[in-house]
Amino acid sequence: MTTQSYISDFNQSTTELLDALGHFSQEQLNRVPFAGSWTPGQVGQHLLISESGVPELLRGNTRPTDRDPEALAPALRSIFLDFTTKFEAMEAIRPDDLPKDREQLMQSLKSNRDVILQLVAGTSPDLLLLDFPFPQLGELTIREWLTFLTVHSRRHTHQLKKMVPFLD
Repeated sequence: MTTQSYISDFNQSTTELLDALGHFSQEQLNRVPFAGSWTPGQVGQHLLISESGVPELLRGNTRPTDRDPEALAPALRSIFLDFTTKFEAMEAIRPDDLPKDREQLMQSLKSNRDVILQLVAGTSPDLLLLDFPFPQLGELTIREWLTFLTVHSRRHTHQLKKMVPFLD
């Protein structure tokens, strides 16, 4: 895929995520739709927590890769777009139980993703980011990080859409 394709997919996933969150009223955002589920607001907070360190990662230590810069993208797609598998979030990226403000949450997600796009535009997408090896996969290139951000948000957008009938 071209760098522009990765950026386009990332932008589309941002739009889809914000549209899905925007579907919920402020009250619905903080309601548990069914037993064992996060609230829509907690889903958004989880995404924000998991993505908030990416700008720092993009500003951090890098090196040219000696492998295909897209080698791990198929694995990321396979893992995160398999909606039949349920994952348990690592403690560090679990949301809290406090009420979320819909507009603030959506703006924070959009702002962080805008910063990511600005940083990506100023560098080679084939560089490995060295400061945070991805769990079980190791160091990812910028292209692979964009893939992760895209498929992770698509996974949770799918989750949000499944909540709608329970909260409407």
